[in-house]
Amino acid sequence: MGFVKLNVDASFDHDLLRGTTGAVLRDDKGKVIVGGSWKIEWCADALTVEALALRFRLSLAQKAGCSRLVINSDNTEVIETMKNGGREANMVAHEIARLAKFSEPNSWFEEPVDDIVALLRLVIVGVT
Repeated sequence: MGFVKLNVDASFDHDLLRGTTGAVLRDDKGKVIVGGSWKIEWCADALTVEALALRFRLSLAQKAGCSRLVINSDNTEVIETMKNGGREANMVAHEIARLAKFSEPNSWFEEPVDDIVALLRLVIVGVT
């Protein structure tokens, strides 16, 4: 099988903070391999829904045995982040993983752990 095309779209309800996604995976001749939809019961914004949609659908493509993908999405910010590797965010994730070796597992919302605040500030102002 040659390249496979993954079309992904998402919608976001600002009032309910919910999203929905849809996707179709086609082979290089246009034949449908798999498709589906998914509800996201809670999310903060449209960009998050788009990113979750892409993540979920990439997982679907992997389960279908497809690894050579052409991805179509109408959200350029998510696609550009993937193309550029999300380097800044990955640097923060890398530091969090490094710190996990020396601490108890934890999660945080809105207020990051003190050990990464300085790094986050550098990423936000674009110093990295």
